[in-house]
Formats: sequence, C-alpha cells, structure tokens
Amino acid sequence: MEGLMLKPQLNEDLSFIWNDLMSDKARLLAKRSLVLVLLGSLLLIAVPYGISFYIDGLTNKLLDAMIVGGMIFLGLQVFEIFVSFGRQRLRERFFQEAFWYLPQAITALSFARPLSFLTSSSSDINGGGIESLRDKVWSVIGTYIFVIIPIYGLSTFGLAACFFAHPIIGSVALLYAVTELLLGRMNNRFIQSEMRPIIDSFKRWDRRMSEWWHNIDHIKHQGVETKILGMIHDEAQEPLVGDDRIWRIYYANWIAIRQTSSLLFACIVYGTTGYLVYTGVVSGAAGVLVFFSLQRVRNTLRELSDQQREVQFNLASIAKYRRTLKKPVPFRYDIGNNFTDDNIAITFDNVSHDVVSEEGTKPILAGVSVVIPAGMKVGIVGPSGAGKSQLMSLLVRATDPVSGRVLINDQDLRSIKPESLLRYYGVIMQKSEPYEDTLLGNLLFGVSHLDLAKPYADMTIVEQTALLEKAHSALKKAGLNISDFSQEILTNVGYKGTKLSGGQQQRLQIAGAHLKLAMSTDRPRLILADEPTASLDSLSELTVMQHLQDELPTGTTMLMVAHRLSTVANMDKIVFVRPLGLCDKNTQQVTMHDSLAELYQAEALFQEMADAQKFVPEGILRVA
Repeated sequence: MEGLMLKPQLNEDLSFIWNDLMSDKARLLAKRSLVLVLLGSLLLIAVPYGISFYIDGLTNKLLDAMIVGGMIFLGLQVFEIFVSFGRQRLRERFFQEAFWYLPQAITALSFARPLSFLTSSSSDINGGGIESLRDKVWSVIGTYIFVIIPIYGLSTFGLAACFFAHPIIGSVALLYAVTELLLGRMNNRFIQSEMRPIIDSFKRWDRRMSEWWHNIDHIKHQGVETKILGMIHDEAQEPLVGDDRIWRIYYANWIAIRQTSSLLFACIVYGTTGYLVYTGVVSGAAGVLVFFSLQRVRNTLRELSDQQREVQFNLASIAKYRRTLKKPVPFRYDIGNNFTDDNIAITFDNVSHDVVSEEGTKPILAGVSVVIPAGMKVGIVGPSGAGKSQLMSLLVRATDPVSGRVLINDQDLRSIKPESLLRYYGVIMQKSEPYEDTLLGNLLFGVSHLDLAKPYADMTIVEQTALLEKAHSALKKAGLNISDFSQEILTNVGYKGTKLSGGQQQRLQIAGAHLKLAMSTDRPRLILADEPTASLDSLSELTVMQHLQDELPTGTTMLMVAHRLSTVANMDKIVFVRPLGLCDKNTQQVTMHDSLAELYQAEALFQEMADAQKFVPEGILRVA
C-alpha cells in the first residue's frame, strides 16, 4: 500500500470545473438539479418504508397498519412521479446551458494564452487538447451531479433509516460506510497517482496515431503500411501494460477486498437486526426497512467504486489542462491601447528571444536591431532555423521577447491592444488549411469584427454588392479564378479544403490577406508573409508577387520570409538572419541590405545559399 497517500484530493480539479468552466446559470441549474436528485434518492429509501409498514401489518393481521402502509407507499410513489418529471426537465436545461457555455469557457481560457505557449512541444494543451478537455469535463460534470452525489445522498438517507430503526444498527451501518469511503479515498489517490504517467503515454501514442492518420497519403506513397501497423501495436504496449497493472490486477483485487468488507458488515447489521426484531426491541417494519436501506447503501457504494476508472482517468487529464490554463496570463488580446496611427513602421530594438522545447530553452535571437520604415517592402532570408519565423511571430505577438522591445511606430508592442492592431495585418503562412465553408466565408474569416459589424447574410443588397466587389478583386490578385468553381464564390471548399489543390489553398489565403487590407481606403496596412508562394508554380508566383509587390495600396509595409530567393529579388530591402551559433561578438545576427546583390557580396553564408539554388542576383557576374 506504499504511496497511497501521496496525492491531494480532487477538490482543486472539481473547483476548476465549477468556478471556471460553468456559467452562473449552469451553476444555479446544477444546484436545483441536485435538490431534485437528492429528493429522488430520499424517496428510494422512503418508499420501501411504506412497503415494510404494509408487510408488518399483513404479518400481524393489522388492517390499520396495512392501510397506512399502502397510503404511505401510494403517496410517496405519486410524489416521485412529480420529482422525476421535474428532475428530467431541469436536467436537460442544465445540459443545454453547459453544452453551449463549456466550449466557450474552455476556448476563452485557451485564447488568453500566447500562441507560442499553446503550440510549443512542452504545452499540455496542444493539438486536440481543447476538444479532449471539453469531453472529459462534460463526462465528469454529468457523473458527479447525476451519479456520484446521488450515491452519497442515497447512502446518507439509508444510514438515517438504520438509525431510525435503532441506534446500534445505525452505528454499525455508519462504521461500514466510513470504512468503505476511507478505503475508496485511498484507492482514488493511488489510482490518480499511478495513472498520470500512463495517461501521458496514451496521449503520446494518440498524437502519433493522429499524425499517421493525417498523413495517410504519405504512408501509402511510401508503401510502409505494414511498418506503421507494427508501430501502432508496439508503441501501445507500454501504456497498456501499466493500464493492465492498475485496472485488471490492482483494481480487481481491490474490489474483492472491499466487497469482502461489505459482506462482513452486512452480516453484522443483518444479524443484529434479526436479533432485535426477534426479541421485540425493533418492529418488523423497521427491520424490513433496515434490510432495504442497507442493501441500497451497499449497492450504491459499490456503484461508486465502479465509477472510479472513468472518473479518475478523466480527472487526471483535467488536472494537466488545469495546470496549463490556470497559469498567469502574460497579456490579453483585448487589453491595451488602441492603435490609431495612419501607417505601420517597425523597429526591433536590441531584441533577444528564446524558444522552449522539451529539451529545454534555446536562444534563437540575440541583440537584433532593425528599423523598417512605413511602406517599405522587405525580404527576409537566411538558413533554416536561423530565426526568420521568430521575427514574424514577435510581430503578431505570439510571444514577447526575452529582452529588448518590438516597436510599432515607436510604441512598444506590449502597450498596444493586439486585436486593434492585428486587424491591419495581412498574415500569409506557409500552410493554412481552409475551413469547411464557402470561398467567401474563408475570405472573410480573418476580417476583424471591428471592420465587419455584421455577417454577410445580414447585410443589405448594397452592402453585399460592395463587399463582393472587394472579394472578387482580392481573388483576382491572388490568381484564383472563381469560374473554375461550380457555385463561384459561394462554393463550399470541403473539410480542410479537400476540394482545393495545395496551390488553390495558398492563393485563397493570399486573397484573404488582400481582402482584409482592403476593408477601407484609409487605414494602416502590414503584410507578413512566410513562404507565401511555396505551393505555387513559377507562373502563378509571378502573378501573385506582382500584386504583392507592385499593386498593394500606397503605404503598405511588407515583410516576406522566403527560401526561394527569386521571390524576394525585387524587394526594397533584404534582411539576412544568421544562425546564432555562427555569430561571434563582432558579428551581428541580423543585418539589412539594399539588395540581394549587395548581400551576396557581403555574406559568404548567403553566397553558399544562392549558389546552391543556382540563383544569380541581378548585377552579379558569375565566372563560369
């Protein structure tokens, strides 16, 4: 039994559900449901009393007792009908309230975390964690309110009935219940402690499964189906062995011990009751009530034991999510000063930043100082892993730098309300799966509620027409021909954009950035593009880049990360990011250059990159 008392009780996890994941209305409905549930539990004990009274009268041939017993039974049964009716209606109202509020509460807590905090490998709530948390909380709420608490209520009323019959009977029954609950608490603590590493193993296995399912085309192309099936089997063995050790061996033994204890106490209670009825100390009706009540208590406490596997598994997972979601929030998207300037200029002022992984903290940027005036178009190049994307993530405030400042128009980014600034950003990522919506719905997804006061369906014809003109213009700039689609701009693209090719998905994302920046004629604009043409062919790249470089509204600032050097050949400036490990005290990690040609002549590392791509910057003569 070593280690049984290592872990605290589950109050913290349950209070997290009650206080953070349930609305005031849901809590009120839960309390009302509990009242009716407990009332129903009381009736389960009280109704047999009417039967026992009737049986006592029948045994002793007492007509009055039979009539009273029958009336008690009938009255309680009618009352139980009304209680069951109200409980079911209230139960459904509670679940409806929790159904719509719970996902919002969990999503709000996750949205409050910085993006890098949620997507890092050390995060407890990445991938499908939010959906998993919702399902587990939903299960725990229902189990506690409509199963576990009624069990405690029924046990309490059953014990009260035993005391009603005789104090000695009640005392022995109470001793049994206390013993059972203490054993159950020890059992719970042990299971929760032992299950945590097993749950972690299952989660790792489940994430691997998701990766394989998501990349099934890659598996089929490589012809490694047999290999993957073997890995699915092999990687599940460790958690399965641990799960088997707890639930098949330990828990089965524990059930046998607890049921043996229950049987011993039952023999004592039933023997004592029989003796007291036989000697006339206790009436026959009270004796029958004891037998009914104690059997109810035993069955319900056994049912409580049977709930442990699912409840403990879920609470152990919820505890991990709680620890993540209850950590202090460094900043919020809806707090700060509103951004009201007319353009966007960027300054990295002696910025240093680290990335956190399961292996620890790794410096990625150090002492970066770069000034990008408003309206300038800047290409960002450098070897993979040098920190190019980290510069972009700092600008969208996925995280804050470890030291230094990121300035927008000389304002510290940390002082600006993120949602008021990001409405002016057009962000184009390397890969972005569309949503199961129409082309228009996907275009409008990134448009802030600050710029689009009401949904498209609620607009007037004039408003819809004006918006559609902007949407068609954005699609044209991205090189996406809507005549290729059966319902044109109202065509649904399918789950994760399955009806679109990779290039069409990329162009749809680019079109969304164009539309976002076109929501008004007088506004600041910034394009952040991370490999925006990675999925495009050369001809499509020329069209897209022409619009991104030459036909953006006047004053638009643009930063573009690119590995394909031709993509940024015509930018106003080039920023080169050198891997931190290749820098010494005399070498700046990030430098700005007037052109690729100047960079080629200044940086030997860049020369290697360009030569590897067989790319010759304009103005450089290569000797054969």
